[in-house]
Formats: sequence, C-alpha cells, structure tokens
Amino acid sequence: MSLLEFGNDPGTLWLDPGSEPIPLPSIQGERGWKRRLRKLLKERPIVWFVDDERGNRECFVDYHRRHFGVLTFSSGNHCIAALRSGTPCDVVVTDIFFPAQEPKTDSEAQRLRDIGEQIRNSRVHELPALWKQVQRDWHLDGFEIAKDTTEIARSRKERIPVFLFSRKATLLLNRDEWLNEPSLAVENTFWLLEKLDPSDQGASAHRAAGIQRDRILAGLRWRQAAAPWWLKLLGRMGLRFGPFSFSLGRRE
Repeated sequence: MSLLEFGNDPGTLWLDPGSEPIPLPSIQGERGWKRRLRKLLKERPIVWFVDDERGNRECFVDYHRRHFGVLTFSSGNHCIAALRSGTPCDVVVTDIFFPAQEPKTDSEAQRLRDIGEQIRNSRVHELPALWKQVQRDWHLDGFEIAKDTTEIARSRKERIPVFLFSRKATLLLNRDEWLNEPSLAVENTFWLLEKLDPSDQGASAHRAAGIQRDRILAGLRWRQAAAPWWLKLLGRMGLRFGPFSFSLGRRE
C-alpha cells in the first residue's frame, strides 16, 4: 500500500461531476467566503465526509456529489478546525477509526492496511482478541468528532447531525469504548453501516449508496425540524438562512 493512499486533505469541496475540486483554504482566503461557498452549492446541502483513506473519500464523492455538495477531510483535526472557522455544515459523516500515528512511510501505511484486512478476514468470535492486539494503533477519533460537532452546533443554537460510518465498530468495540457521553452527543449521532469498499461496483453498490443518501436526507430533515421557531418562520417566508439555505429535493 502506498502512502499516497492516505494523503492529507485539509478540506476539499466537490461539486457536480466534471467540475474541478476546490481546496477549502483557497475559498477561506476570499472576502465573503461563506456566502460564496453557499452560492457554489446552489441550494444543495453540504455533507462533510471525514476519512483517513483517500480511496474511501473518493468513493463517497463519486456516489454522492450528484446529490450533495461534499466537503472531504482526512482527519478530525481538519474537520473541527473548519467547524470552528464557521464553515457551513449541514451534516457530518465520519469514520470512527483513525491511525494513532499518521503513517510516514509506505511500509507503515501497508501495516495499517494489513490490520484492516485481518479484521475483515477474521471470524466474529476472533475479533475481541484481535482488537486487543491492534487497538494501540488506532484512535476512536470519530467519537471525538461527534462530541465536538455537537458542542459547536449547540453554541450556534443549531443541530448538525453526525453519521458514524463504520461496520467494524459494531464488531470490535466493547461497551466501555462506545460513545456514551455527553448525552446530547449520543442523541445527535446516527449510523451508516452500508460502508462501500472503493472496489465495489454494480447494482448492489448503487443500492447501498441509495440507502446512505436516504439516511442522510432523513438527518437533514431532522436538522430542519430542530431549528428554532424564528428560523422556521424565515423558511416559510422564503428567506434562505441556516438550515433553510438548501433544498432537500432529490437530484437524479
């Protein structure tokens, strides 16, 4: 596995297929950049996707950029920095497992990849013992992203739903490792278990991506429903602001 299969992504905006990706730092350097970002989205929701592996980020973009604006990050630190800067965010989708140490060489990257293969190829009853062997190599940063996102959204008097994007967590983690506090962060998190491997193709992969979109759309509607009354009033008046700055219509 090449080190390039991880790759540092401090924030990249992906719009319609065929359009060039836009580095978030290049937008943030402009005057009125938040308004410009919303204008680029053309009333689509902006879905943040956080994953350390480049292939997973590209796979998510390929399946969902026709329906949402997608903003990708390679780490929780980049994601939370963007939130704290006030970057518009409607939903966060995040992996849970991130490397404890960012790989610096191809051999380190390959070792992390091999651990993932071990997990996929192990029987369920073998997983607890395997997790004890490899857990020092991973941090559960997805749970920290969920906590920080919830807290930052609350300070803005809004809700930003967080989708935890992992199948391995349900098999590996013991009850002491799960996100269990604060209670508002637990309430604010949902699950996407239909995780696609970048090599997945065909009708079954498209069906899984459709389920992902339906879950994300449900979270967006929940975000709108949780908005304060005055924002709902602005929405009924046709004024685009906050949770009402996007359309939830399906894009085919």
